[in-house]
Amino acid sequence: MVCHQELIISALKFGSFHIGPGKASLRTLMNLSRVKILHRTWLEKLTTVWLVPAVFAVSMIANAETAHRYVGRAVSGWKLALVMLLTALAPLLCVVVPKHVQRRLYPWIGVLAVGFCAVAWWMVPQESLRVDRWELMSNFLTRLFDGQYPYLASSRFNVPPPVPFPWLYLVGIPAWAVGEIGWFPLVSLAVLVFTIPKNGRGPLVMALATSLPVWYELVVRSNIVANAALVGAFLLSGLSRKWFAVVCSGALAGVVGCTRASFVAPILVWAGSEIVSQRRWRDGSIWSGVAIFVALLPFAILIAVWGWPVFRDWNPLRIQGSIQSPWLPLAILALSPWIGMMATSLEKRMAAAFWVSFLPMASLLVPTLLDGSFFNINRGYFEVAFWNSSLVLGLLAWSVTRADGYTDRERECRHAGSDAAALTDLTSPARQAMKRY
Repeated sequence: MVCHQELIISALKFGSFHIGPGKASLRTLMNLSRVKILHRTWLEKLTTVWLVPAVFAVSMIANAETAHRYVGRAVSGWKLALVMLLTALAPLLCVVVPKHVQRRLYPWIGVLAVGFCAVAWWMVPQESLRVDRWELMSNFLTRLFDGQYPYLASSRFNVPPPVPFPWLYLVGIPAWAVGEIGWFPLVSLAVLVFTIPKNGRGPLVMALATSLPVWYELVVRSNIVANAALVGAFLLSGLSRKWFAVVCSGALAGVVGCTRASFVAPILVWAGSEIVSQRRWRDGSIWSGVAIFVALLPFAILIAVWGWPVFRDWNPLRIQGSIQSPWLPLAILALSPWIGMMATSLEKRMAAAFWVSFLPMASLLVPTLLDGSFFNINRGYFEVAFWNSSLVLGLLAWSVTRADGYTDRERECRHAGSDAAALTDLTSPARQAMKRY
């Protein structure tokens, strides 16, 4: 009965005609949906065919690169090669270990992670680290609460201004207040794990636990993983039809979008999936207005308090805009809402979010491979942080595909505007019903 109801609803989306046991009406229905099926073919491949190899290739390369960069300072030769090989193979445990085992293990992995971080933070003082993101965050907030312009904060290794946008530092105030910034990435990952439905928590925790860059970020109190985790938690959310929920969602989008420029594109993918594809123009105008207001509010306060000349000369846009040529990121930003519009399920949305965040970062990798500097331990700008900006979203996208219940049919039940989406999914009950006629 459910399958027939889906067929009737899908038919009404295209026009009113009789759905009966005859083949003519079903053939007409399939012809009407053929265009959408063809349009979504490439996104289906990105989700079901290319996602897993790409994510695990990135995770394996990131593990080997991190081991080479940091373990290589202590060992060399065959010992270093063995460590790189073992760390590169670690992500394959996510595929080898059965899902039911992962679901039983993830609470214990979480407990061990908290214990490991507590010991690591106690044994590795912040001042001994050769990473300065914790220091920049601490100096930024210290200057802010002292009434000084925060983007003049510097560290032992970098001159001002800091790179992240204001909301990333403001969200980390509780961790800074208790005196251990390391809690910021750890709690952010916990938020991400508890945001994904229960069936996906085991695979996600296993994927994060086998990622060496994630452990590295936790130990050195960096904020890249925290940033990606908060963005991922937002991408898992839906958009209710209540106006208050729309306002809250817009506010959250403004916060997570005003953290790093590289995470704006995944937010636009979400907007395309939740707003554009549903033609929710009124809700979309409210949502976008609130998101833009919240995102620009910290910048407006900085200008109002310290003046435009200071902000013009010392702001994060100067740094984030100079990391790479703007043409690729701008092109991806322009395409992101339309890519999200074709993402008819949460699986496809998360896959699209990974790709739009990964491609700009991958373009930074190419020059280091061509000139050979990738294999230089003391190389400059390309470092482990660039992996984490998209790696966490990739691991999250893979975990969503492993979680039961994430189907186009579930999305149809949640959103009345996507009733015809069942016809675009070859595994949906509606398409399976067609095969029986």
